Amino acid sequence: MGIERICHLSDTHLGYSEYGKISPRTGLNQREQDFYDAWDECIGRIIALRPDLVVHAGDLFHTPRPSNRAIRVALAGIQQISAAGIPMVLISGNHETPRIRSTGSIFESLALFSGVHCVYEGEYRRLTFDGLDIHAIPHCSLSEELEMACRSIEIRAGAGCNLLVAHGTWAQTESFSMGEFNEQRLPDFTALYPDAFDYIALGHYHRRVDVAPRVSYCGSTERTSLNQAGYPCGFLELDLAGGERTYHELPARPMVRIQPIGCRGLRLQEIYDRVAGEAQSVPEGAIVQLNLAEVEESQFLGMDMRLLEELFPAAFYLEKSISYEAADAVTHSPSLHFDSLGVEFGRFIAALPEMELDRETLFRIGSRYLEEDEE
Repeated sequence: MGIERICHLSDTHLGYSEYGKISPRTGLNQREQDFYDAWDECIGRIIALRPDLVVHAGDLFHTPRPSNRAIRVALAGIQQISAAGIPMVLISGNHETPRIRSTGSIFESLALFSGVHCVYEGEYRRLTFDGLDIHAIPHCSLSEELEMACRSIEIRAGAGCNLLVAHGTWAQTESFSMGEFNEQRLPDFTALYPDAFDYIALGHYHRRVDVAPRVSYCGSTERTSLNQAGYPCGFLELDLAGGERTYHELPARPMVRIQPIGCRGLRLQEIYDRVAGEAQSVPEGAIVQLNLAEVEESQFLGMDMRLLEELFPAAFYLEKSISYEAADAVTHSPSLHFDSLGVEFGRFIAALPEMELDRETLFRIGSRYLEEDEE
């Protein structure tokens, strides 16, 4: 029969943790548990579908050094896929690729399972299955590595179907950027290799979108940022013979970004009343972003932050961003949330002005010190 039906998933980010709230069910960080639950649900649905192949397009883990707990969860799901006799291909993404190669990769262990194929060393690999060639390009730490990987693609004359799997920003289009310094900027493979691929499975961008007739991001299985509010979470099922793509949506914690509330000239009680009106439509367990604009300084100084939170009884977490009009300027009081040290360092480098030392070199030098600090 050959390979006909494929499940394409990506960006599961196992080990992601935020907000410091504990799950009463497991005792873990609740957001960490959310990502494990999404993974378990995804694995269960894939096994029920019985595809011929599973492709994971990167960022299985949220960090290059996942916790033992994140590794156990990943291994349990991969073992289920393997035990069901379904082959699986995984490539590394930017989040789980070590910043220096000597660190080693967790993917070395994942490849020990029967039928599990991992591509993670910054090099192109071709994997051949029954009637199908998989062309895999993992995250490459250097632009030179990516260029070499792209030039190394080899289309066999005898292959029945060709599928490319890669992790990064498609065709260097900012629309598909996640705003991360070390994200991989992919070329337009349909231009480099016209009519070569029956399907291109992409990872990195956390929204399900078709960027070309046979090119898709499947999106993430959970949301990592309020910027992804409104994005569905799930995975794709692909019928190679007919070309149909079916999206399987997964349950995920809701995220709500309330439209900025203009507060110029409003007294405190009037501000509270407007916020309370917006809070009525917030779903249970949601992560909410509240943006108050043009709050007068006298009202800001008297504002009760705890009361603002109490106005959202259904919310899991309330992120507050308040701009108030001081005597000489408009001041912002943003909510303070930070990603991993490596990600934040990358964002800092990306925001720097032009300099003699190029950003990639600076990031590589700084990352080496971060890796040593984690030892």
